[in-house]
Amino acid sequence: MKLNIKDFKPFLIPGIIVLLILMMTVFVLRPKVILILKARNQLMTDKKTLMSLTQKLATLEGLAKVEFADKVDVALDVLPSEKDVPNNLFVLKKIALDNGLIVSNIVVSDLGEIATVSSEQKTSKGEIIPFFTLNITVIGESSLIKNFISQIESTAPLMRVKRVSAMRKRTDIPEISLEIQAFFLPFPKTIGKPEQQLVAINSEEEKIFELISSFNFLSNEEDLPNLPVGKENLFSP
Repeated sequence: MKLNIKDFKPFLIPGIIVLLILMMTVFVLRPKVILILKARNQLMTDKKTLMSLTQKLATLEGLAKVEFADKVDVALDVLPSEKDVPNNLFVLKKIALDNGLIVSNIVVSDLGEIATVSSEQKTSKGEIIPFFTLNITVIGESSLIKNFISQIESTAPLMRVKRVSAMRKRTDIPEISLEIQAFFLPFPKTIGKPEQQLVAINSEEEKIFELISSFNFLSNEEDLPNLPVGKENLFSP
């Protein structure tokens, strides 16, 4: 049986129409459907974000604004969000002066990038909070050092005396060398993100806040008298 092309003519035009419809579906309708689905998903995400922000706003409006601001200020004074070398130096010199000690040398090491908000946090082994090191040498009686160290560790910003060594030179007054860790903590990268939940301070954290609230807070607005500080090498390797 021979096939006659004329027999397929009635089906030719409908076939072409079906083919065109399929091509339109693949090349025109399908991308539009994908865009519509993406837009729908985005709207759902935006809706969830809006609900989360609304809940956060309601929570924040319920806080005592002045008390909250005061707590934030205290926390940042004790544990700055970036390396504040001038303030650390001011505090050390002020405490030394109050204890009758003379600062003869200060060397800052492990400084890295000062703009720590954009830099990576680097901590030493076993340390949770990042820090940089200040090596300070003071001249004075050894009996004054104990109170000097105590005041360093109880004054904002947070510092810890890790090592103390004494040496006598030609004079009878000894020189005391101290290795001090100055702590800081950059803001978390997730802060301010809508999906980040607000976490209330628990009882243990409240006790820690009470502890740091008892720190001494020095104002560096007043000028210090000229002190014989010797060499200050802030960026030694």
